[in-house]
Amino acid sequence: MDLFNKAFYLSFALIVLVIYLGSFSHKEIQLQNKHYHYWPTALLLMVAANLGFFFAGIEPAFFLSVGNTSLAFSALAIVLFIRSWDSSNSSISKNTFWVAYLLSLLAYEFLRVYASFNARVYLMTGLLGVLSLVGLVETFLLPKREMSAQVMVLKGTFFAHLLLVTVRAFNLTYSISSGSLVTTIYQEGAITGMLRALGVASNLLIYLAIGNILLEKVWRKEEKKSASTERKMLASLNSLAMARDNETGAHIVRTKAYVRRLAWRLRDQGSYVDQLSDRTIEQISDAAPLHDIGKVGIPDHILYKQGALTKDEWGVMKTHAFIGESVLTSTKVQLSDGNDDDDDVIDLAIQIAGGHHEQWSGGGYPRGLKGLAIPLAARIMALADTYDALISERVYKEEWTHDQAVSEILSKKGIHFDPLVVEAFMQEQDHFKEIAQRHKDEALEGKVFRDLGQTVEQKLRRTEEKFEFLFKHSPIGMAMVDHATGDFLEVNDALLAYTQYTKAEFLKLSFWDITPPEYANQESEQIAQLNSTGSFGPNYKEYIRKDGSRFPISIRGFILADADGRKLVWGVIEDLSSIKQV
Repeated sequence: MDLFNKAFYLSFALIVLVIYLGSFSHKEIQLQNKHYHYWPTALLLMVAANLGFFFAGIEPAFFLSVGNTSLAFSALAIVLFIRSWDSSNSSISKNTFWVAYLLSLLAYEFLRVYASFNARVYLMTGLLGVLSLVGLVETFLLPKREMSAQVMVLKGTFFAHLLLVTVRAFNLTYSISSGSLVTTIYQEGAITGMLRALGVASNLLIYLAIGNILLEKVWRKEEKKSASTERKMLASLNSLAMARDNETGAHIVRTKAYVRRLAWRLRDQGSYVDQLSDRTIEQISDAAPLHDIGKVGIPDHILYKQGALTKDEWGVMKTHAFIGESVLTSTKVQLSDGNDDDDDVIDLAIQIAGGHHEQWSGGGYPRGLKGLAIPLAARIMALADTYDALISERVYKEEWTHDQAVSEILSKKGIHFDPLVVEAFMQEQDHFKEIAQRHKDEALEGKVFRDLGQTVEQKLRRTEEKFEFLFKHSPIGMAMVDHATGDFLEVNDALLAYTQYTKAEFLKLSFWDITPPEYANQESEQIAQLNSTGSFGPNYKEYIRKDGSRFPISIRGFILADADGRKLVWGVIEDLSSIKQV
């Protein structure tokens, strides 16, 4: 029994020491809770208590006092820490706590010398029982926001600890009445020793429960921070998309609502259940407004043309799907934290932007994907976007009735659209009609784009506003380059921040001026690819900052034409410095 006790206390001390060392990792919680110090204090005192009991087996003098006093104040520190989770509770200061500890240590040493073993056990049993009861009460008084499964574990452990202390008190009373003479914990019987060991070990469950509660706090905070970052990113990208969209603002509101209804209906009818969790449905809905973000790369004279587009103009317009996918892919790289989560909202936005004009039969663009090769989010978006286009007035068409739009979509089942998505649409068509009426385009809003071409001044002003908004809010570097000379014609703030030039300085440069000479062969291949296919990238190289230092970049480009027919290259440039460091 003597050897067991020593091994038990030493082992327990080492276990709690590991937990103590880990208590310093919760930096954010330490900053939020000024009484967090009671958590490592409780652990440190438990280490001291078990070491005290260990050495008491060798020399009881004083070590027994350290063990018992530290055990009681460890329990007190736990209670004070739990109380601090409710910011409205008051607490004793750190100095007061330690002064009380030293005074209690002296008092217990006095009792150890002059009081009987049974009296000391009754004192410690009663004190620990009271602290367990107070701890149990405090867990019930916690605010609702603090309640969790781990708090329930904490309640159960406090109750079990209280029960063990009570049983130990009754066992001690029985031992006294039977004439047992014990003067130290190392002389206790097997049952009494086991109860004491279980009482001490139950503290481990309390520590584990509190540790899990702290981890949950950190996780919830990080989740909120991540959600906030995601909302800000989506708001920025949505603003960018709306600034270059030739549709009305209500179009984005309606299509987002359509997509949500279709996704829920698909799952309810038993289709794609494994792909449509609650979280994924909300993410698809959040990503839907970015379906036409690629229109940032379409020139105004095509995007806002009054009437039907020519074959060549339509060819340029169709590039918006690929451009949107590329812009969002670049954005993902900028925001990546190394976690490739296929369900991330930006991944779904990439799928939607690049695939919402694909057709079930393979006749769509930009890649001619067929059937299930088209991402589900894009298949849902395709139907929602088509329905809204049909029932909306455009400069080149009158609005269709709801019934005409339904008939058209039904006729394209299995040709343009996923048959299962069409079935979901037929079940939801009344909701589609209600959404369309609730968010109907305002007359003035619809005229904004039709009126753009009325005067040269209006066109120029609108163009300037669009480009200013685009370059101001883009999260990645962008530049417009003269295809013939390589001179920069326009640059956004993100690229200026990368290179450290002012705008006036930058627009005096060509891309040759900021590209190291050893990339000359790559540049020649890039130009050849651009002339051959109309686009290039992503390519990886370096740019030169104003101070002469270099930084790694990824660059994509597309050939565009301005109103005068001059060839321009729209470049999307991202700084890979942070990624390279990682």
